[in-house]
Amino acid sequence: MGLDQQGDIVFRVSRGANSQWDVNEKGFDKPLASFDNEKDACSYANDLAKTKQGSKVVVEGRQLIGRLGLPAHTRR
Repeated sequence: MGLDQQGDIVFRVSRGANSQWDVNEKGFDKPLASFDNEKDACSYANDLAKTKQGSKVVVEGRQLIGRLGLPAHTRR
């Protein structure tokens, strides 16, 4: 599993090939899934994080607080 320094599982949302948003588990090269927009990728990563205790989601270097599914700057 993709573990960070504290042993947490990390799901990363970042720009991938063809301008899509990829969801990767830290430590693995191949994306788990790819999406046309950031919101869908964040939702998917958030759903994955809910299934694994101690996991977190990072979007292009920003950690999502409480696995909310969206970066803080886009929440309403």
